[in-house]
Amino acid sequence: MPLCLSRRKQLISLMAREERKIMATILIIEDHKDFRQAVRHFLEVSNIKAELLEASSGEEGVLLAKRVKPQLVLMDFWLRGINGVEAATQIKASVPECSIILLTMFDLKDVQPLVNKEVFKEFISKSDLCEKLIPSVNKILNAAVKT
Repeated sequence: MPLCLSRRKQLISLMAREERKIMATILIIEDHKDFRQAVRHFLEVSNIKAELLEASSGEEGVLLAKRVKPQLVLMDFWLRGINGVEAATQIKASVPECSIILLTMFDLKDVQPLVNKEVFKEFISKSDLCEKLIPSVNKILNAAVKT
């Protein structure tokens, strides 16, 4: 009897490992802990099926992205240390298949001319997050599954 239970646990562990392999990974890079956790919570309650990782700086985000190769990065524009544009450029150079959404509290018309549009898939104002984030995330993850 214990052998059967042990085998079952192994099978469950194997299945969980396989599910994680096919599950998307989203990396949230935001230096403000409260906002980072709010974005994470919003994704969770919106039933986004992805492993959610967090980084509190551009430097930490670049290192983590190189290691885990996320399908999607949600990147704050204004970070301490290296800014979101520089961090995104480094991530895109290391993980070219990664999509990056730039999140900013600044007016988009002021930010968009400052960045390389080949690095960023989309730009979302933090004030529009509730309306635009989930559709954008779903579109990007669905496209990643098809490729």
